Amino acid sequence: MYSFEGDFRRKPQQNLAGASAQRKTDRDGLIHQSQLQRQKREEHRRRLISTIKIQAYVRSYLTRKHCKQNERQSFDNLFSQIANLDQAILSVLVGKILFFYDHKTDSNRLVAISQILLKQWQNVFLSDSSSIQLRRLLSLHLQLLRDDSEVPLAVPLRMFEVFTSTNSVSKVMKQEDAINIVGRTFLYLVKRGYFVELRQLISRRTPPLYGPSPNPPTPLCGALLDLMQRPLCLTSRVNVPEYDDIIMTEFTSAFLCNPYPEPVEMFILPALASDVSKRFPFVALIHCLQEDAKYSDGRLINDSWLLHSVLMLEPSGFVNDVRKLDHTRLPLNRIVLNYLRILAKLTVNACNKQIKYEYEDSLYSQETAADNDDDDSDSENEPNPTSVREQNLLTKCVETLNEPDRCVMKTCAQIVETDLSDDFLDYLSQICHNLLLSHRIALHKYRLLYTLAFKPLFLRGLWQWLTGMTHESSFGGTNTPLISALSRGMGMDTSAIGVHRLLAPLAVFCALFTLLIGTLHDTEFFRDTEGDDKIYVPNTSNSSSTGRTHAFDFSELSGLCRTLKQVCLGLVELVYPESRPSIVGQYKDAVGTTTDVSQKNLTPAWTHLFKVCTQLLRALYARDSRLQFTGGVSWASPGAVGVPPAPADGTAASLAVRGRHRRTYRAHLAHLAPTEQEEGPPLTIKELRTVTILREIPFVVPFSTRVLIFQGLLLREKTDHWYEMTNFNEGPSIIISVRRTHLYEDAFDKLRPENEPNLKLKLRVQLINQAGAEEPGVDGGGLFREFLSELLKSAFDPNRGLFRLTKDNMLYPNPGVHLLYDDFPMHYYFIGRMLGKALYENLLVELPLAEFFLAKLCSSREPDVHALASLDPGLYRGLLLLKSHRWEDVPDLGLDFTIVSDELGEQRIEELKPGGANIAVTAENRIEYIHLVADYKLNRQIRAQCNAFKRGLMSVVNSEWLRMFSCRELQLLISGAEVPIDLHDLRRHTQYGGGFSETHPTIQQFWKVVENFTDDQRRQLLKFVTSCSRPPLLGFKDLQPPFCIQSAGSSDRLPSSSTCMNLLKIPETPSEEVLAEKLLYAIQAGAGFELS
Repeated sequence: MYSFEGDFRRKPQQNLAGASAQRKTDRDGLIHQSQLQRQKREEHRRRLISTIKIQAYVRSYLTRKHCKQNERQSFDNLFSQIANLDQAILSVLVGKILFFYDHKTDSNRLVAISQILLKQWQNVFLSDSSSIQLRRLLSLHLQLLRDDSEVPLAVPLRMFEVFTSTNSVSKVMKQEDAINIVGRTFLYLVKRGYFVELRQLISRRTPPLYGPSPNPPTPLCGALLDLMQRPLCLTSRVNVPEYDDIIMTEFTSAFLCNPYPEPVEMFILPALASDVSKRFPFVALIHCLQEDAKYSDGRLINDSWLLHSVLMLEPSGFVNDVRKLDHTRLPLNRIVLNYLRILAKLTVNACNKQIKYEYEDSLYSQETAADNDDDDSDSENEPNPTSVREQNLLTKCVETLNEPDRCVMKTCAQIVETDLSDDFLDYLSQICHNLLLSHRIALHKYRLLYTLAFKPLFLRGLWQWLTGMTHESSFGGTNTPLISALSRGMGMDTSAIGVHRLLAPLAVFCALFTLLIGTLHDTEFFRDTEGDDKIYVPNTSNSSSTGRTHAFDFSELSGLCRTLKQVCLGLVELVYPESRPSIVGQYKDAVGTTTDVSQKNLTPAWTHLFKVCTQLLRALYARDSRLQFTGGVSWASPGAVGVPPAPADGTAASLAVRGRHRRTYRAHLAHLAPTEQEEGPPLTIKELRTVTILREIPFVVPFSTRVLIFQGLLLREKTDHWYEMTNFNEGPSIIISVRRTHLYEDAFDKLRPENEPNLKLKLRVQLINQAGAEEPGVDGGGLFREFLSELLKSAFDPNRGLFRLTKDNMLYPNPGVHLLYDDFPMHYYFIGRMLGKALYENLLVELPLAEFFLAKLCSSREPDVHALASLDPGLYRGLLLLKSHRWEDVPDLGLDFTIVSDELGEQRIEELKPGGANIAVTAENRIEYIHLVADYKLNRQIRAQCNAFKRGLMSVVNSEWLRMFSCRELQLLISGAEVPIDLHDLRRHTQYGGGFSETHPTIQQFWKVVENFTDDQRRQLLKFVTSCSRPPLLGFKDLQPPFCIQSAGSSDRLPSSSTCMNLLKIPETPSEEVLAEKLLYAIQAGAGFELS
């Protein structure tokens, strides 16, 4: 195109890039293209190399095949000249067959050459290289056995029998050399699956067995057993490094681990254990099982079958053998300690495996039934479901472990104070802990556990050892006791501190010590025979010895109680932490810990620890409430973590209402966040701790705080039932009319469950006097309280026949009530409802109930022999005398398992157990007799009465709320304290009305008159005003409405009261004498509402 810029010439365009520039490619395209080309070249190179390798392999295979075929032909040619064979030719033939052997085509040649070797077996060992050839040849026979071919087993078995026999080899060389040669041969074979092949062959060739027997079912089984025993018998005899360890490890892996076949369980194990001529090397097995690395790398498996095998293989004279090897005492013997360490490791397989028995011990069925609620929460998430076969196997293992002639039991029988080394206590506590977790009544069923429970030296040493465990701080400073760390709520996730080491010994100590103190009556527990306060336990020997062995002195026991209390509170804090779980990982990184904690599920173990700790603490608290052995140490810990403070008002206890149906500690142990939520916001961590403490160890909360919580619960319940709204004629209520002369009969008829199913509603009463007219009083609450007080007094009257008096004039249900009332359960149900209504209304009633009867109301556990003293002190003392009677003189007493019951003058003989009339009481079964007698008197005789009474009580008051109190505290809750009326407290909380004031002359006269009253007259005055003769449980500040005095007008009137308002109306009298006379007349007249 023409340019107007003056440049009329066109510049030529030249391309110097060549023809390739014609193709437009960018940079990424060039790179991609180069990569593809490189990949093609690399692929070509790999193909070329692979081709070369394949060709080399094929050529090698063809060459080897050709060489083997040539050697096979040469072997056949030489073998045809068998008549002229000498030892050199025979060695050549063996070498050839070792070179070309193929199990598909050469098995007959192997058998043929083996037959020649068997004929000349003595000459075979003369060659220097014969032993090596024999090892390889025997491995071919091992392969022949494995292939299960049609070749007869006679020749291979004969080869093993001849060439692995030390007797055969020792005929041509020295005994020591023969043992080493055979040992190396076995070592070679075992590394190539010798034991595995024998196990498979035994499994295939053994006929069905119908029970364990050490006798071989067939000759072939006997031969295979001999071949299996040979390498085992050479242990500790072969001078070959690591022979014992390799042989025992491979044998254990093949025969003792994993679910082994029936022949191993029914034949091999019994044969190995009972063969005296070829004793099983049990000590070598113990050393083999010590190394933890074998379990981690999979060479050995820690399972139930290994535990069963070890226990079955323990020789009957193992203890004597150990003593010959090491003359130290059994608890200090290193072999025994190693054995205990292995059992501690293996018995973990019995934990939470649902071990069951066809017959459960009836003596402890009631005690274990009381813990069903706790056990249900433990078994909801079963961590280790097992087969029926494994359950049966574990049951047999535990029974075997507890046999008295076993090493563990004999070792425990010889414990003295100097034997309690750290290792011994550690291993034995782990074994006991695993047994405790294996069955719900393990403590009463297993001999090992209850034997150790009655060894105070062991319990004392165990406590001292576990309290002495410390953690070395990574930041310097003094060591911290682990028990203190656990008391602060450090446990499951703090492996750096090592608190998990306390898990087994602390649980074992609590369980065993609970059993021990449960068998001691108060006179044994609290005896001072030497001038020192000691706790004594009975001598378990058969001799009539008067000596006792103390477990703890008083100062130690007081410290033990304090420590256990802090541990229980720490466990509550541990399961409901505030912030600790979020920093555990950072803490581990900071201290650089490498502690390896077992990955098994430890939740049931921590659950069990909390359960046994609280059980022991409750047992010690109950015993201390009777004996005061802690020296007045307060059990309450008002400032501890989780312990609720005294609520400022009644609604502060509403958290327990929301938490009463929640699972306790064990339900929240695996996961901190509860899965079940009720209406409203979830409970806070502090509230969860409080609920747990109130349910498990309520006595650490001050009694006054628990009373306020109980009253707050009742207030919340009343709010839910529109209780106070009935004062405004709103909401449902109950209105009845009863005759004052027939209170019980009318109330029983009108307050039946069919007529009034809900007794939590407001109850108003209209009384009818003796003339049949309605009394003029209007029930504003006071009339109801008078009605309820008189009703309960009439119901519990022994003359009515529903209740009887003990020797101490305490009330309990009449065992012979069925002779008086056909429908007696309905009467007890009604009386229970009425007592529950009194508690519900915060009304004190003067009912001296027997301690054992109260224990039934505030606990799910039935009272035991210790409560018999509150029913029949004479019988209790007699049973104690029977327990301490001379061993050989017990049969002379002529007792049997029967008891005579006296009901309304009619005597009847009752059997304490089926066939008890034919069972004599002996020194062996007298403890059972004592417990059965106590159970009959305390429980069986009155079970129907107590169950009906308790159902009625619980229909009004929640049973969980009453469990916050002990039996003595429940008596205070029902009747108040037997204390004099505090006039200063009453005067300080009295209000005045109607022109009266504290300085009014009549008021001054009133207080002077009351000060001159006797205590009985003061109680009459208090009942006249409030309808209850006892002061409020927490003082007059707790009286609602407050005590009030009002003017009654002129002096010619008598004092009157309005019990619904706690109001006393007194006239203005001219003198103290007149006021005293009128006041005494009014409070002692016993009139109704006609007086005013």
